[in-house]
Amino acid sequence: MVLDSFSILALFGITIVVGYVGYLFFDKTRIPDVFWLILFGILVGPVFNLVDRALFMSISPFLAALALLIILFDAGINMDFYQMIRCFPRSILIAIVGTALSAIVVAAVAYYFIQLPMLYSLLLGVMVGSTSSEIVTTIVKRMRVREQPKMVVILESIITDPLVIVVSIVILNVIAQTGVQMSPLQSVLSTFSIGAVLGLISGILWLFVMDKLKGRPFDYMITLAVLFLLYVFVESSSGSGAIAALAFGIVLGNGKAFSTMLKTKKHFGFNKMQRTFQNEVSFFIRAFFFVYMGIIVSVNTTYIVYGLAAAAALILVRLVIVQISTYGMNLTRTEKNMMRTIVPRGLAVAVLAQLPVVYGIPNASIFMDLAFIIIITTVLYTTIAARFVYKN
Repeated sequence: MVLDSFSILALFGITIVVGYVGYLFFDKTRIPDVFWLILFGILVGPVFNLVDRALFMSISPFLAALALLIILFDAGINMDFYQMIRCFPRSILIAIVGTALSAIVVAAVAYYFIQLPMLYSLLLGVMVGSTSSEIVTTIVKRMRVREQPKMVVILESIITDPLVIVVSIVILNVIAQTGVQMSPLQSVLSTFSIGAVLGLISGILWLFVMDKLKGRPFDYMITLAVLFLLYVFVESSSGSGAIAALAFGIVLGNGKAFSTMLKTKKHFGFNKMQRTFQNEVSFFIRAFFFVYMGIIVSVNTTYIVYGLAAAAALILVRLVIVQISTYGMNLTRTEKNMMRTIVPRGLAVAVLAQLPVVYGIPNASIFMDLAFIIIITTVLYTTIAARFVYKN
């Protein structure tokens, strides 16, 4: 099927309408708009075949990069710098504990029930070990709880994406026997540090440039262009473009705080109009991302039970992860329940599930079949569970 220009325009238009209506329904039903957008994508994709799934799969690397950098940039702009510093150690803890335990339980399901080899089982476990930063940010940002627990789970989701990507590639190299130049720990630390340092430096430099551009037209668009170039440069430098986009956004969104630290006479930062533009762009990218997820869903009936078992294991182990990682935190029951329900897997998992095919791994399609079931199940669970958190 060829997706003509009119079909694309219609898809964009309906996506915006569904996203906006879902946004309005959220206040009435407490059901996040994520649910309606993914459902719409499933209807126009796998159910009625109104769009070409293969086309969207072919552009998944572009959509993945675009969604990650825009949404994480938006998350950075809206973060309070000092609150983030206070929450970062706890987020690192829950990210590492969460990824490790999630990988172990899913690997156990794959090894004992699907009878995958141990290394293949571990690869699957690591692949689905990260919570989706796109979905978590969208849902948590609008929950009426304190900023501290919200910040912890948002930072956790941002940290786990590059973490599982790096570790998955290390395991794939071992399976394919292509060799690994650095240890997994060195790879992870190098990826994070390169992204964070380059993002912070670029953000600080751009604060001064933005001050010079103040009052001139298209200042937001040139900022967006710098964000895209930064992402490409960091990724090509073996760093995490996602972390760089987050750091860049944090600096721009907390211009006053960084101005104070740099002891400048002026207070820099995003103005109200620029924030409005960013919100509009972020809304569309988020909406289309979730529709895209629905479109590319592929379910192999052979592995439905195994996929559901793996998703259930992730949901149950989340209770243990939160219990361990929040020890000593002064959280209310609602806040703790909110953290327990945040288990959605997203585009990072979908993209990683395609890598075994690229590496020529035997029976590689099983990773994608299981990944999609896990994605849909965990997203639906989080959507429904979040409604009960709100109700209480």
